[in-house]
Order: sequence, then C-alpha cells, then structure tokens
Amino acid sequence: MGLKERNHKSLDMEKSKSLDAGNIEEALTATGFGRYNFGLLLICSWTLQAMGMDLFGTSFVVAAAVCDLQLTMQQRALLTAMPLVGVVAGAQLWGYISDTKGRRLTLVLSMSVGFVFAALSSFAPDWKSMAVLKLISSTFTSASNSGAYTLLGESCPERARGRSMLLCTCSLMCSQAVVAVFAYPILPLKFVYWIDFLSITYRPWRLLALVMSLPCAATACLLQLFHESPKFLVSRGKTEQALEVLKKIYAINTGNSPSNFPITKLIVDADQTVTREDSFVKAMWEQTVALFRPPMLRETLRLFYLVTVIYMTGSGFILWLPYIMNNLFSVLEVGGGDGMNLCTVIRYSTGQTDGNDTMIPEPCNDTIQETTLLSAMMYGALASSSNLILSLTCGGKKRVAMMGILAMSAVAGVLLNLVRIPIAGGIFFFFFLMCALSMGILSVYFVELYPTHLRGMASCLSVMLGRSSAFLGVNAIGALISANCEATFYGWSLLLVTAIGFSWYLPRDKKPAE
Repeated sequence: MGLKERNHKSLDMEKSKSLDAGNIEEALTATGFGRYNFGLLLICSWTLQAMGMDLFGTSFVVAAAVCDLQLTMQQRALLTAMPLVGVVAGAQLWGYISDTKGRRLTLVLSMSVGFVFAALSSFAPDWKSMAVLKLISSTFTSASNSGAYTLLGESCPERARGRSMLLCTCSLMCSQAVVAVFAYPILPLKFVYWIDFLSITYRPWRLLALVMSLPCAATACLLQLFHESPKFLVSRGKTEQALEVLKKIYAINTGNSPSNFPITKLIVDADQTVTREDSFVKAMWEQTVALFRPPMLRETLRLFYLVTVIYMTGSGFILWLPYIMNNLFSVLEVGGGDGMNLCTVIRYSTGQTDGNDTMIPEPCNDTIQETTLLSAMMYGALASSSNLILSLTCGGKKRVAMMGILAMSAVAGVLLNLVRIPIAGGIFFFFFLMCALSMGILSVYFVELYPTHLRGMASCLSVMLGRSSAFLGVNAIGALISANCEATFYGWSLLLVTAIGFSWYLPRDKKPAE
C-alpha cells in the first residue's frame, strides 16, 4: 500500500512539473475558454461592426444626400468608395503599429480618432469635404479589420480560435443591416435646420452619419477593460507581463485565484521573439518583404489572390446594394418588371429605356424606398445567420467551406441573368453577395499560417489589397453595369470559379489540440 502511495505521489509530481513550464499555446489552453473570451469576442465583434458601419454605411448616406450635395453618378460612386481608399492608405502603417506597439493600443487609438472625423463628416458643406473627412476616418477605423481579429485570435485557445474568429465576422457581415436599422426611423424624418456658420442645411441624412460614428467611440472605451494579446507580449520579449495577463484571463474564466494558474514559466522559442528595434521605414520594409520570401511566398500569393477576388466581389457589390434594390423596388412598386431579369430592371429604372427604346428622364431622387431598407436588413440577417451556422459547423473544414461558398456565389451570378423574374433576381443577387462569408475564413488562415511577429503586417496588407480591389470593383461595377450588365455578372462568376481553384490548394485543416 505504501508503495502505491509513493507511486501516485511521484506521478502527481511529474504532472505538476510538466505544467510548471509551457509554451504560449499550452498556456492559452490552460486559461480555458470562458467569460473573458466571450467578453472579448463581443467587443471585437462590435469593433468590427463599428468599422463596417463607417465603411459600408456611407452608401445609405450618399443615396439620401444625392440631391443636397448635387451628386452626379460618378461623384456618387467616388464618394461611396472613398472609405475604401482610407483602408488602403492606412493598412501598412497600422500593420506596423500593431506588430510593434500592440493590438489593443492600435484599436483604442484608431477607433477614437476615427470617431472624431466620422462625426465631423456629418457637417460637411459639400461632397469634396465629406470625401476627405470619410477618407481620414476610414484610414483610422480600418485598423480594426486586422487588429480585432488578431487580438481575439491571440487571446484564446487554439481549439476555439477559428470558431471565435468566424463568429466575430457575423458582426461585420451585418454592419450594413445595422445601418439600415438606424436609417429606417431616421431618414423618413422631415426636419430641416439651417446652420449659418457652416452654410449647411441639417437634414436626416446628416443625423444618420453622426449616429453611425457613435459605436467607434463606445468600442474605444470598452477596449480599456481588456488586456493586450499575450502572444504579442511574448513576441516582444515581455514574458513576465504575458504570464501576468494569462493569469488574469485564467482567473476571470475559471473563478479561481490567479496564483492557481498551472503555468509558472513560459518557454519561448527563438523564432517567437523580436527584440531588435530598427528604424520605422526599415522595420516596415523588412516585415513586408518577409511575406514574399520562402517559406511564406507561396501561401502569401495564394491568399492574396483569394483576397482580391472575394473583396472585389463581396465589398464591391455590397456598396451598390441600396442602388440596385432601390431600382428593383421602384419598378415593382409601379407594377412593372414582367419578364425582366435583374439587369433589365436596372436599365428600365435608370431611364436608359422604357422597353420601346424611348428614353425616360431621371429627376433627382433622394428617397430611399422602405423596402430597400428592409431588404438590407434581410440580407444582413441572412449573411449573419449563415456565418453563425458556418462558425458552428465548419470546424476543421474551412477549405471545403470556402469552396462551397464561392461555388454558390458563382452559380447565383449566372442565375440572376437567366431567370426573368425580378424578385428572383434580387434573391439571387443576395446569394451572389454571400461570397463575403469567405472573408472570415481568410482571416483565420492569416492568423494560422503566419508567425506572430508578421501576423499584423500580413493581415493589414491583405486588408489593403482587399479594399484596393473593392475600390476598383465599386467604380468598375458602376461603369460596367451601365455598359453591359449581363456580361458584368458572367465575368464576375468566372472570377469566382478561378478562386475555387486557388482554394483547392490551401493547406489541409489540422485537427486542433483538445
């Protein structure tokens, strides 16, 4: 009996010793997944939603301001797409700041300053000043596109990482729907106030622009309640500080004392730390070039092609959602649309032809149909619920899920041309936009495939490329739909098919550690 007791004691001692020291992944696993992670998931989701409202909500504001600001079609497209330019302008800078100064600091700073300029844009006297203010605000708020994912992914155990990040994407997917929810009671209001010192007429669309900026301020405040990424702290050589953060996360998740945390020392691999401080330009250059050298070159090129196609499609067409849906419901409201596909409806409603080759003049109209706002809410609900199901079910099948999503969008792009029922065309357009679900899966790959000290730069460069593609897409879509609408959707469907081929060669999903 004494021998058995001694054997049990020695076994327990060996187990405790094995837990005394561990690497960062083992330490994160030891913290569990609980209240802290759920809270961080909520705040990171809200941060992404605030950014999405700043970027994509502009399409509703511009649609309602078209008469006040006397916008031409070209100016309307440029102003709608201007936030995407801001994303491109700030992406590499935010990648550097995120990788050198911290994920949380990056988010707090960017959302605070972004709020100020987004709020100021609601008082812009003309479209040019509004474009500049939206450019600046989006340059700052776009930092959350990579920062929120990175902070969340680096603060939770590996087994829950992919699912958490996909859940986080739900909020981004429904950001335009949230704007529609705010727009629904605000835009029908009839108030008009003249502000003399600004020489502007304050109308409901300006109030909507102001309301859309408020989540940026709220998230900047709430992020103060959370800690810096422990993985980032380890990468900067701050292992003691990282261990303290891990203990606090453990205490919040389990309710136990921080002193009970089973890991007392972090084992750090040589490639996990970056202690040398270079000049700003040199550091940014080295971080960028490292992504395009072996062994990362092949994965970078593959992922960046997918980013280009998916953002050009999802983000490019989503900014035209209010315009296309407004045209669709305007035609349906007057009893038209029989035997028309979606493209024919767009040509009919924009005054290109009435079906008998007679031109119809198009007066200035800044009224957004109630059904247009409801359709945006429906799309947001559909996209968010689909992303939620994807988060809970795809697990270790990210690659297969991405190929399935892209295939669905490609088929929908063909069917909206072939089916000559207007409302069916609108539904197929919704499914065509669902390729945006792949954005969340891509963000998981950017966290999983790159080392910690390059992760922020890789994510931000992908955002820069994605929003550049979206900016080109938004402006190209406006011109191409007018020139040959059907060919536009066929061409985009073909692009999605090529993306399926690239997705096939993504790394096979590995089974997460239990």
